[in-house]
Amino acid sequence: MDWDELENALAWFKSAPGEWVSSGKQKLSAAAQWIWEVLQGDFAEEQSTAQVITGTVISLIPGVDQLCDVRDLIASCRKVYEDTTNKWAWVLLCVTLIGCIPEFGSLFKGCFKVLSAYGRKAFVHAGTGAFDSNLWKVSAPFVESGIRKLNEFMARPEVRKAIKAAKWFNPYKELAKLVRKLSGSLTASKLVGQFDRLIAVFRDFAGMIKKWGTSAMGEDVVHLLGKVMHVRNLAHAKLAEVLAPVQNWLNRLAKRLELEAEMKYPAHTDTLNPHHFRRLSNDAEEVGKFEKKRPAWVDKGKGKFNARRAAPKQKAGFPDIGDSAPKPLNAAYASFHGTINDVTYPPGTVLYRIVDPASADNSHCWMTKAEFDKLRSKADWRRNFAVKAHWNANGEYVTYTVPPGKPLKAWEGQVASQNYLDANKKPLYSLQGGARQIVLDPNHLDPKHISKRHSTGWGYSNFGEGVDLVGVPVLTNHWYTPDKK
Repeated sequence: MDWDELENALAWFKSAPGEWVSSGKQKLSAAAQWIWEVLQGDFAEEQSTAQVITGTVISLIPGVDQLCDVRDLIASCRKVYEDTTNKWAWVLLCVTLIGCIPEFGSLFKGCFKVLSAYGRKAFVHAGTGAFDSNLWKVSAPFVESGIRKLNEFMARPEVRKAIKAAKWFNPYKELAKLVRKLSGSLTASKLVGQFDRLIAVFRDFAGMIKKWGTSAMGEDVVHLLGKVMHVRNLAHAKLAEVLAPVQNWLNRLAKRLELEAEMKYPAHTDTLNPHHFRRLSNDAEEVGKFEKKRPAWVDKGKGKFNARRAAPKQKAGFPDIGDSAPKPLNAAYASFHGTINDVTYPPGTVLYRIVDPASADNSHCWMTKAEFDKLRSKADWRRNFAVKAHWNANGEYVTYTVPPGKPLKAWEGQVASQNYLDANKKPLYSLQGGARQIVLDPNHLDPKHISKRHSTGWGYSNFGEGVDLVGVPVLTNHWYTPDKK
């Protein structure tokens, strides 16, 4: 990689230091500082992950792919080095190395990195608790977030172009096939070989830092390289110990991708049904619809129910909805306005959840029967519960009856407004909010007490468009657990 390529790659992750710019790109100590800061970045930052993956596959910025891989390796090795007996940390490293394998081409690698980034977050959150060979149970909520991110990623024009060039008529099916193939080809030796390749690249970067940077910086990078080498020396035996569970995780991921394939490409062979059911991809796509014809459930400007800025005080037995909570509950307090009440629902209480064909029955957002009965239309629901179209298309609902002897602890309060922001982070449009919602931990639900799906009677379209549901499994329960995926 020449310097121009490296400079462009570094800029993808972090702005150049002021000294590098003011020196007319001549001060090499500033360049060393820049490389050092980028290599120490946190792979778990969601925004950075999305940017990196876009760059890896499509943007054609030379070097971004390589720098991203080394950055992720360093972060994983640091986690392992903290406690080399922690199998979750070795799983984290294993999945990181898998995400760096170029075997099936850049398109597959980029798509897989979207998914594996969320898997890694799950394994980071697993901490040092007892190692469960069924990794899927721990990662399932994170994988769902990864699927949503993958859907957005595949909707990008440049990605669609790459998919067409690869002749992936059903990209989710192709991904599932390649994930299974990858799982079957994995060995500890193959992963260690990938590890060695990345160490060689890291040594190149370390050489630049030692040559150009301060003595303290040189000592730090040597110390970090020592940590990575310590992990490398243990890697073959330790990766072999977690390989089978990770292969099982990959096979479950393939199964989940096959389900997505069925949802998005139904009833046809090797062709896309242009009217297949799908949600919109993001805020920008919705705003484009608003500009053409604004629905009655959307207001111009900022919503009046401001989101909370802090979680309520944690209480024993109640879901953690703070910033550090695992998905889908992390920062869920921000969906509330004002006071959040801790509520214990007694056995026999019936709660309602509105869903679409791609939704999980067991997610975290619910409402009481009283709130459900107030709704007269999809517009009522979108406006009062502030539900964006790319989150949930509606059309169906389920109920959950709190089982005998198991009171359900949850948070209840007023829904905050949801804003659609312009490029300067100023609100263009908003969904009002104001209804009362329930946020609970999906892990506290028992699938035996979920109802069959029912039709809301409000249809599946978002903006009056025709929706062909031939082949789509409507009114079909989706309880996302290891046994059901």
